[in-house]
Amino acid sequence: MKIRKRYILLIILSILPFYKIIHFDDYCINDVDYLLIAILSIIVLVAFLAILFYNLYLISIHKEIFNYRPLLIFGVFAIALYFGINYPDFKPFKSIDYKFSHKKNSKYVAKIILYDDATFILKTKFATESCTQNGNYVFKNDSLKLKLHHPTKNSEIFDSVYVFDKTKKKLIPKTSNYPVFGLN
Repeated sequence: MKIRKRYILLIILSILPFYKIIHFDDYCINDVDYLLIAILSIIVLVAFLAILFYNLYLISIHKEIFNYRPLLIFGVFAIALYFGINYPDFKPFKSIDYKFSHKKNSKYVAKIILYDDATFILKTKFATESCTQNGNYVFKNDSLKLKLHHPTKNSEIFDSVYVFDKTKKKLIPKTSNYPVFGLN
């Protein structure tokens, strides 16, 4: 089976948007990143259509039979792009133990998501930007101790020690100037 250069080009172009979608460490994504993903996706669409019409032309002059490869490559790209954008924090081998959130106003939301393997993510959403930080936690009695992998100085929303109030279902910070997170 001979793989043609045009299919290799389509595969390479299909991989390019995922460098802004797939993250293994702390990251922030904003409107400029989404615009870049859209531009790269349009380039993939144009390359797909050009290859598809070229293949249809070769079929019409009886030099080639129908080839499903461009459809398969573009279909996998479209499905992966959909899941990458709509479910950025999906962890297939982890399950969520607790999910806490704090909403300051309509333009600012913070979430702490605790996983079953003693890891957590702190997700902050602003008007045009979303940031995710990873870390580990220890839950002893009613105390929750959080440790970020890459701590930030002067964080306005994140305390490293919280008390879990089971009756109110809230995380209450040890330091009083940090916000209280409610259980979702």
